[in-house]
Amino acid sequence: MSSINALINPMPSGGNDPSPAESSARVGEEQAAFESTQSENTNKVPQEVILESFERIKTHFPAARIKKIMQSDEDIGKVAQATPVIVGRALEIFMANLVEASVVEAKKAGVRKISASHIRSAVENTEQFDFLVDAVEKYPPAES
Repeated sequence: MSSINALINPMPSGGNDPSPAESSARVGEEQAAFESTQSENTNKVPQEVILESFERIKTHFPAARIKKIMQSDEDIGKVAQATPVIVGRALEIFMANLVEASVVEAKKAGVRKISASHIRSAVENTEQFDFLVDAVEKYPPAES
């Protein structure tokens, strides 16, 4: 399990990307761990799965754009240099959580592609995403 410091300041891989065989073995292990914990609790994605998927994220939110958005609010004056970076990491973790919950919904439906309806189901079925219920109401519900 990763510490918060490792999530905020990840070490560059330095070109040590795993081979396809190692990647597929790791994905298989993650899937087995996910399925074993999924049978225990059907509405929660295990933290280990979220952290593993978070480690595979290669895209990062640009700190300069986050700072610009933050400063567009008149109530916010100066922003410390580390703040946009931390907000960017929080966005990445949030997106990893939402995508993993959507994957669970897609697997329940027996499909391999995540659609807007799966994201809607994930938002409706996960207490953590209750604040998004109004935002996803315009999308059709998942077919059961």
